[in-house]
Amino acid sequence: MEIFSINKEIINVNRIEELEEKIDRLIDTFRLMKEENERLKTEIETMRNNDRELEGKISEIRGERELLIEKVQKILEKVEKVEI
Repeated sequence: MEIFSINKEIINVNRIEELEEKIDRLIDTFRLMKEENERLKTEIETMRNNDRELEGKISEIRGERELLIEKVQKILEKVEKVEI
């Protein structure tokens, strides 16, 4: 009976070591995923900021375009009023 008991303990110790290794791998994987998640969050925030800046620039350009169109229309009106 003694031999069986020793073998059973060895098996249990091996299983425990396997479980420890699996847990260590899971922890490492979780840590890597968490780091990647943080990196992606930062990247997304950067993209959102870029989008806001682009929206502001587009709005500014639209305003300048409208102002330019108004000026051109006024010039055209003046030219039409001139009699040759």
